[in-house]
This record gives sequence, C-alpha cells and structure tokens, in this order.
Amino acid sequence: MIQDQESTNKTWFIDIDGTLVYHQTNANLDRVIEELGTESHIIEKPIKKSVSFIKNIPPADTIIITTARDSKHKDHTLRMLDYFDIRYDDVLFDLRSGPRVVVNDVKPVGAAGNDKPMKTAYAINVERDVGVNTTEAFL
Repeated sequence: MIQDQESTNKTWFIDIDGTLVYHQTNANLDRVIEELGTESHIIEKPIKKSVSFIKNIPPADTIIITTARDSKHKDHTLRMLDYFDIRYDDVLFDLRSGPRVVVNDVKPVGAAGNDKPMKTAYAINVERDVGVNTTEAFL
C-alpha cells in the first residue's frame, strides 16, 4: 500500500497592523469610518517591504491574515486589503493583541518526501511599522 505524501506548502499567519500596514487602533478606525464611510480604507498606509514580501509568497501557499481589529471593521479592512492588492485566503478578526503562538507537530522522515524530521512552526518578529525583512523569511 502506497501512503499519500503530506504537503510541504506553507500556511502563513501574517498580522495587519504594524506588519502589513502602519499601525491603527480600533478607536482610530471607528473615527475614520465614521468620517469617511466606505472610502475609509484610503487612509491606510501600506508598508511597501511587507506588501512586496507577501507578493513573493508562492501561489500554492495559504495566507491567513490575523488581526486584533474588531470584526465591526471587517468591511473596511477587506476593502483596504483589496485596494492595496494584498493577497489572502482568510482573515481572522477579534484576536488578542498579545503574543501569538503556533504549535504544530514535526513531520517524521518520509511523511512529505523529507529525508530528516521537518519542523513545521516558525516565527518572524518584525519591528512595528518597519515591515518584513525578506532575508529573515522562510520563502
């Protein structure tokens, strides 16, 4: 019996504020949405290094955008992501703004055609509003 090999495509969990765009608070978003309505997304400022980084993620990889933004800001946020042509597969709202931890198993030898155990969880911490340094990334 031939066992199916597991995928080696990555799932990226990428924060919005301070990572993809300059940091916004929920209070500031409330104010801007009240003032500008459906055009509120134009006040957002992308971090060019991070937008470039995300465009270089292989198409077969999955991108999950994470954010502490309230879900009431969903329409604004999705318009902003589309406006700046930021690719994503899903967006998780209402997360805590504290540390985020990913726990995953190590793929055993042969599970994905690998010849040694394969780690499956990594972290890249970026300085707020500076963006992703692609030399530190796992592309």
